Amino acid sequence: MKIGLLCGHRIPDLLNTKEILTVETKYGSIPVEISPVGKHIVFFINRHGPNANLPPHMINYRGNIAALAASHVDYILSVGTVGSLHKQMKPGDIVIPHDFIDFTKTRPQTFFESERVHVDMTNPYCPLIREQLLIAAKKIHSLTVHDHGVYLATEGPRLETISEIKFFSQYADVVGMTGVPEVILAREKSICYASLCLVSNMAAGLQSELSTDTIKKMYTQKQPYISKILTSTITNLEKKQKCSCKTDISKAKI
Repeated sequence: MKIGLLCGHRIPDLLNTKEILTVETKYGSIPVEISPVGKHIVFFINRHGPNANLPPHMINYRGNIAALAASHVDYILSVGTVGSLHKQMKPGDIVIPHDFIDFTKTRPQTFFESERVHVDMTNPYCPLIREQLLIAAKKIHSLTVHDHGVYLATEGPRLETISEIKFFSQYADVVGMTGVPEVILAREKSICYASLCLVSNMAAGLQSELSTDTIKKMYTQKQPYISKILTSTITNLEKKQKCSCKTDISKAKI
């Protein structure tokens, strides 16, 4: 089985033996690393580009998802760092979102620019992958795992203001910059998608200051655990079972 993996960081503990290929898409050439994990094949894309230098608002989201679709992946796992909007979700915690709110502004969000296609996002994250991520994460007793969470996506690249965080915290649990439009584009391609979020910091106003060093240090510290969660999840994923992610695009057209 083929598993897509999107992350902004290398995961050396997971991708041991790799082959690099370039997938040509309508949206550009996308480098993809291929590595076996258990009985499955992982197709890894650094969402920030081959040099990991693209800021969130400049990521080639459509190219990334199109490349995974062209590779015929069965599932897509997304890994990202987030800021917490609530004191009960602390740095170092793992959150498996069940819903999202979109506050991005300038990103292309659809593959259908000349058609009226409205995909159903009632359940945006695949319940089958979410279940496997939760099972794997909860096996690591030193981690605090939150099995629900609303992910709020901001445009970036700046971090949020204190007033924005106060507003967002009324409706969401964590804030990040890369989860949208990935989740939407995956649904348009009828690919199961779920996200593994590492809380790297408290959002503005909930800690004295924010620095990118804090985010990088937290990811480096927790990367071995993330690798274990992903390895266990990928190993235990089975051939597609029935879920609502397999959108019949013809039924979404007007």
